[in-house]
Amino acid sequence: MWKTIGVDRGSKVGYSAQVFFRIMEDFDMAKDARQRQKAALKRKKRELRKNEQKSKQRSSVMGGVAASPLKVLSELPIHECVISKGWEGRGLAHILLSRTLPNGKLAVGGWYLDTFAMGVKDAALLPGLDPAEYEERIKPNIFNDDVEFEDCEPALAAALVEGAAEYGEKLGFRPNKRWEESRSILTGIEPREDIPPFGKDGKPCYINRGETNSAAIIARLVRSVGEGNFTVEEDKEED
Repeated sequence: MWKTIGVDRGSKVGYSAQVFFRIMEDFDMAKDARQRQKAALKRKKRELRKNEQKSKQRSSVMGGVAASPLKVLSELPIHECVISKGWEGRGLAHILLSRTLPNGKLAVGGWYLDTFAMGVKDAALLPGLDPAEYEERIKPNIFNDDVEFEDCEPALAAALVEGAAEYGEKLGFRPNKRWEESRSILTGIEPREDIPPFGKDGKPCYINRGETNSAAIIARLVRSVGEGNFTVEEDKEED
């Protein structure tokens, strides 16, 4: 008869039963661990397949360039680089830089900058655009604004885009998720050093253009630079 060890006096479960149950528990735990490992491997394989599929699709859209190193993108000829007229006085700049893909289509980087305070308000990389679509649909209404453009030196565009992002982040305004992707089209362009300073009259300046979150924007400026170290103005063009 098996001797009971470490069991309450009223218990009828013997040592052998305890060992059996413990072994079964360990077995189940090991089984669960193997199942979790298999499930994790399956998920990883699915993710790899999805990423490969996305890469192929994107490479097709980008004329065979997207899956290549950034150096290849930097070697694509620049189709044009433009900036919205009057940007310096308004503190708002719409910038478009397009490159010609091997298949004749365009890869277009677009940025909406607030050079007075918030930095990069919006950014996008638009791959595989027909030149006609770019001219007729994208360019006249980028970021849902009616914009009149003028030619811009790519080095100036790169300096403004990168500088605005840095300036805005210092004040607590981060670019959107598409920002990093949009930067890829600037690869190989050396930013110009002599550009107008960000801010207005030496301070961050929030131009209230009727944003619904204007109070939150002002509160963020208070937190980042302190009361009295920035200015707030109403947009005269909204009147």
